Amino acid sequence: MKKLILISALFVMILASNANAQSLTTVSYSMGIGTGNLGEYTPQFSGRGMTLDFREMVQSNIGVGFSLGWNVFYDELPYDTYTIDNRSLSGRQYRTVNAAPLMVAADYYFNPGNDFNPFLGIGVGGIYYQRDTDMGIYRLNQNAFTFGFVPQAGFHYSLNSSSALSFAVKYNLGLAGGDFDNSQSYLSLNIGFLFLGR
Repeated sequence: MKKLILISALFVMILASNANAQSLTTVSYSMGIGTGNLGEYTPQFSGRGMTLDFREMVQSNIGVGFSLGWNVFYDELPYDTYTIDNRSLSGRQYRTVNAAPLMVAADYYFNPGNDFNPFLGIGVGGIYYQRDTDMGIYRLNQNAFTFGFVPQAGFHYSLNSSSALSFAVKYNLGLAGGDFDNSQSYLSLNIGFLFLGR
């Protein structure tokens, strides 16, 4: 936690020293698919999600800022007998996972100033996971806010001098913690609009 506070303080100082720099704000529709333990629990592709990314350009090809996201994963299992925490219940099982990454992030842009501008980036911070397992009148709730990483790759394609289309692939990895003995991870595809500001 101390490292996260130090990184956040450094981030604020960088932004304050570059108050006149260009900023990039991206709002995206996010689709996801669970991997690892999360993928075993809810293997279905999800079309429910959104992301917000903000970067302040500290150099012409480096942006520093934050990333927020929210993805929902859902699966429905047929009528059967399921064992949860040494209890056996019969019925249909409904599974929902909410995932919300909150990251300090930085991106490297390969072609700044060009219409097609690919980039690589990394986010470091926390990911909140809430997992609900419903069977009839029973609900098992598990949650955790864990340290996480979000590497990403993507590109921007300029529409005009103040906006662009954006596409990014992110791998969201939250370490084990809270109610989860295993790391929770998912891959997200993000399609959105980027707005340039000063």
